[in-house]
Amino acid sequence: MPEIHGNKGRYAKLATMLKQQRRANQKTFFFFGGGSLGPSILSSFDKGSHIIDLLNSLEPDAMGVSRREFSFYAKNLSLRSYDATFPIVATNVIDAKTNQGLDGIVNSTITEQHGVTIGFMSIIDNVDLEDYTFSQVSLTDPQRAIKKAAAELREAGAELLVLQYTGYYPVINQLLDDNVIDVSLHKDESYEDIDYSSRKYHERDVFIKSPDGIAVLSLTIDNKSPSHLKDFSYVIKDIDKYEQDKAVAKQVAGHVDRLKLILAVEIGKFTVPITTKRTIVRSSENAFGNYIADSVREFADAQISIINSGSIRGDLNYAAGSPITRETIANELPYRGMIALIEISGATLFEAMENAVSAIDVYKGRFAQISGMTITFDSREPVGQRVKSIKINGQDIQLTQMYRLATTDYLVSGGDGYTMFKDLKKLDAKHLAIRLVSDIVTDNITRDKMLSPQIDGRLVDIKAKINER
Repeated sequence: MPEIHGNKGRYAKLATMLKQQRRANQKTFFFFGGGSLGPSILSSFDKGSHIIDLLNSLEPDAMGVSRREFSFYAKNLSLRSYDATFPIVATNVIDAKTNQGLDGIVNSTITEQHGVTIGFMSIIDNVDLEDYTFSQVSLTDPQRAIKKAAAELREAGAELLVLQYTGYYPVINQLLDDNVIDVSLHKDESYEDIDYSSRKYHERDVFIKSPDGIAVLSLTIDNKSPSHLKDFSYVIKDIDKYEQDKAVAKQVAGHVDRLKLILAVEIGKFTVPITTKRTIVRSSENAFGNYIADSVREFADAQISIINSGSIRGDLNYAAGSPITRETIANELPYRGMIALIEISGATLFEAMENAVSAIDVYKGRFAQISGMTITFDSREPVGQRVKSIKINGQDIQLTQMYRLATTDYLVSGGDGYTMFKDLKKLDAKHLAIRLVSDIVTDNITRDKMLSPQIDGRLVDIKAKINER
């Protein structure tokens, strides 16, 4: 739940739910699944410190680390951990330089409520290495990390072991069957976009499929049982069914009020309908994406530019005539990304574009919005064989020729699978290091006032063309 701004009031509603659960049973444990420090409007300013402030009021027993905790890199996560009054857990994450756990982050934890002890672990999927920038950290083998931490927790006296995880691990079922762990928890807000029919989940693997879902587990511990459980059941509750807790709602309002004066400033207008809906912007050319990519290319004085669609986060539709405020930009571009200028060969550009269209069917953020070139691809083809042509100024690119490419520091560090960028020559452009991508887009909108970006055929999917006939 990274976003506190708006009318959902999830943190205040979660506070009400927790109060009810704690009143009904003193032996209530609250494990927060993370995925919240970013990206969001407010976190683009304070890097998630307001989320820790709210969580301190909700008093979780522990928080698991998810990929979004790395929205502002590992160093910031460590800083936030020192603000937290609860342990933040990452079982298979280590510092790439020291090969030790991240500063301030624990490998696992034991928490106790009225004589009951639960051990908690949290692992991150290796696929997240591609989606977020993990240059400062390494991920250890998850199965080995779980078994090691579980043995240590049992030895320390934990009666029950709970694992939070991201991604999909068939091995989780075996770990549950073997009683290495007792309960596993995971959540996927993109459930409706992905086919899960072939995946098998254990009866003690709790899967939350809704953005507003909260899992409430009822457990009876039996230390004589191999599974350590006598009874196990759970329900998924809708957080929106609860009233807002007044104290936490006031706390949220205090954070939001800090932004209102800044965010309310109107800087332009959309003169045509615009969409930034997630499934659209991550699978096809997008008019607003074109405007951003054009702004990046222009500012860097590059031949071409690439931005990842995952950096566009609004997931909204705008009618013609809609005002563009600073809040609009903070909502659409919440990451504090900088522009990087690199030299790239035509062959490597082909490789990058293959990565861009490699996960179009599951709407990954690596899908590119581009400027200065046109790409023709066929999403029906096998991954790695989809890009059919790349043209610059109407001419096919030359595999050995070098081009000036403007992109983001996130992609240059290998984020979203763009590992081919990591070792490319960085061109000297010191002026790029003083402005965020969101600042440059804001400046251009302030200059242009009336925006009518168009889809002009930069990204052409042959499959889509055939389907239109």
